[in-house]
Amino acid sequence: MSRWQLVMVCLLCAAGPARAETVQDALALAWRGNPTLRGQQATLRATSETAVQARSGWQPVVTATLDGGYLRAPFDIFDYAAGTGESNDVEALLTVRQPLYSGGRIADSVRAEETRIKAGRQQFRLVQAQVFRSVIGAYMDVLRDQDILAVRRADMTTLAREVAEVTAQYRLGARVTRTDVAQAEAQRRQAVASRDDASARLEASQAAFRAVVGEAPGDLVAPAVLPGLPNTLRGALALTEADGPAVLQSRLAARAANQDVSTTRAAYFPTISAQGSVGYIGPAAPFRGRGYDREVTGLVTLTQPLVTGGLIASEVRQAKDHAEAFDQAADTARRQGMQTVVTAWSQVQRGLDATRANIAQVRSATVALYGTQLEYGDGLRSTLDVLIADQTLRAAQISLAESRHDTIVAEAALLAATGRLDVRLLAQAAGLNRRRR
Repeated sequence: MSRWQLVMVCLLCAAGPARAETVQDALALAWRGNPTLRGQQATLRATSETAVQARSGWQPVVTATLDGGYLRAPFDIFDYAAGTGESNDVEALLTVRQPLYSGGRIADSVRAEETRIKAGRQQFRLVQAQVFRSVIGAYMDVLRDQDILAVRRADMTTLAREVAEVTAQYRLGARVTRTDVAQAEAQRRQAVASRDDASARLEASQAAFRAVVGEAPGDLVAPAVLPGLPNTLRGALALTEADGPAVLQSRLAARAANQDVSTTRAAYFPTISAQGSVGYIGPAAPFRGRGYDREVTGLVTLTQPLVTGGLIASEVRQAKDHAEAFDQAADTARRQGMQTVVTAWSQVQRGLDATRANIAQVRSATVALYGTQLEYGDGLRSTLDVLIADQTLRAAQISLAESRHDTIVAEAALLAATGRLDVRLLAQAAGLNRRRR
């Protein structure tokens, strides 16, 4: 068991109840039960068998054969005097066939399959990163929608109180007009609709969370930052080049395809094999015990293709073209990896800047709403001013929830591209500083 697998076992044991509360819990649950990951693990195990199958070409093949038959034929085949003849022979053979030389075909095939297994491991890392990225996205979607629903409920409560105050003042004949009452009521009804919409979005996010994690979200804790982020864009690009799963998978697949060319070209060379057999032959009935004849044979065979109608040449050209296609795919994967890193890095920086700006905006909007309400009580502000100030605060709070969501999601994309969104993230997440909502 590898060190990181041991860490995963410990994390799964520590996860306890099947309800995700932290990002670490959600990732551990997904690792344990996500069908995409489990299916990819089975695919990787199946891919690992191809190298065993390729190595079997070096090993001897032992077969046992037992033949028996009965024949009754006209006299002219067996015995002219008797007029008819019978045969009921039985033969038992043990045959051993050992390849001696394959022109390098078996060795090249083994190397190609071993490379494909390495590519399969990178494919598993890629799928794992995609699943973990989906888990983090679903986790942050739930947190964002919970925040937005809380903002909408608070907004509805504030506006309901505002409508009640404006209506009371209007009935008392104060300076409030019917228009003020209608404005407050209209905004309250909009707040009700926004709350219902936010509630529906939260239910959808929770359903998506259950689909990818396998369990319902608990009392989620928002991560301040994901661990393992590179410090610079140049460092992120270097990590992607050296350890990005998509880049490595395509690179190894191209290497295997090029090794297939050598495997195909080996068909031009001779093959040598040795075969030996030992057995007994005699009548099936009556049984004669030790009276059966013993057969021992040995054979060395050399096979050299001479004319194949252009088949081997065509197969070699085909293998070269496949290798060229894989080479181009590897270059495409590298370019896309670089593009993904640059985009994710930019989104992370923009998200951090937006979060800082939104925090400051929420503070300012809170102060502005409180001051507007005081001035409204002194007759210095209108009902419309109070409603605008309230709307500004709610918009700032929602923008803050969205910027925090977008930042963590972009961090997950950056980690996935650089090859750091894997089991190691769970170990690092255990010591991550978090803030409770």
